[in-house]
Amino acid sequence: MNFLFEIWNEAIFLWEKGGILMPAIGILSLYTYFVAFDLWFRLRTILPKDIQSFPREKWAAFQGGGKINRIMHYCIGNHNNSKETRKKFQQVRKADSSYLSRRLRFLLVLAAAAPLIGLLGTVSGMLRTFDGLSMQDGYKMDLVASGISEALVTTQAGLLVAIPALAFSHLLNRKRKDWLHCINRLESISLRQIRTNSTN
Repeated sequence: MNFLFEIWNEAIFLWEKGGILMPAIGILSLYTYFVAFDLWFRLRTILPKDIQSFPREKWAAFQGGGKINRIMHYCIGNHNNSKETRKKFQQVRKADSSYLSRRLRFLLVLAAAAPLIGLLGTVSGMLRTFDGLSMQDGYKMDLVASGISEALVTTQAGLLVAIPALAFSHLLNRKRKDWLHCINRLESISLRQIRTNSTN
């Protein structure tokens, strides 16, 4: 409990030392990780639990609800036309790829904005430092110390938001590729099933 209390006190101390840009970095971090976790949970719910053992043989194994089942019903429906099936799979792939790519690009923009706000805090802190140095006496050292503190803390805060967000976006991009690979496999299974039905 003492450990958590110390961390909380340290966080409050850094927040106060960071100056006026810390609320902006705080809001940006909350929104960045909201976008990242929203995308994570969406991909987690639609991806098969074991991507390696994803069925290859017949699409009956997919029945029972979920996005995969909806895709199969939409793309195959009640027809046995391979051209129409291929066209519908292309529509699904394009829609999903477009949505996921847009969200990932937006996440990267948010992640890139955090160190830039931190850099703005660095400039602001250095200006305060130089203002303090130009003063005669009195609060000179206080202004210099608070300026340096603001410059360092905002830079650190911006990097602490950006680095994990960039790593997270890389992981999400891999999951996006896994999902598109699943759609390709579903298309292959469907076309094989249609060919089998047409020969019988």
